[in-house]
Amino acid sequence: MKIFMTFIMGFLFSISAVTANDENADLLGVIGPEQLQEAPYSEWYNKSAGEYEVDKASLADLDALMQGVEVKVVMGTWCHDSKREVPRFYKIINGHNANIEMIALDRNKQAPNGEIDGMGITNTPTFIFYKNGKELNRIVETPRESLEKDTIKILNGEAYRHSKMASE
Repeated sequence: MKIFMTFIMGFLFSISAVTANDENADLLGVIGPEQLQEAPYSEWYNKSAGEYEVDKASLADLDALMQGVEVKVVMGTWCHDSKREVPRFYKIINGHNANIEMIALDRNKQAPNGEIDGMGITNTPTFIFYKNGKELNRIVETPRESLEKDTIKILNGEAYRHSKMASE
């Protein structure tokens, strides 16, 4: 019986250690894309980026449109939508003139130092486009058409309703 109890206690301890390690593996706060290209994140980051074909035809004016634009990418390393969309976004933007800040949230969708206070974040990932400090628009969780086409619509000032807005 003692051996059985020791085994059970050891098993329960090992489960809690794995859970604690998994929770601690989440990146938090302001991060860079290079951090997502390191283990353990590189597995999903490289897979998502590698499988995605960029619609280059939609991006013809991207450099000019990005002038003076800042993008805040709010994501969670635990979030399946972030794991899919964030690597794709960086693949799209790679080589273009882009000013990007990425903020990683915990599982309660909070940033450690209040980096997202006042941003109205409800879903991850959220890509917020600013020009002259004013929000142009945002892509929330999943694009409507594609990341490329939604980004261009936002940068062109076209009417755009993100995927989490109720249709009217």
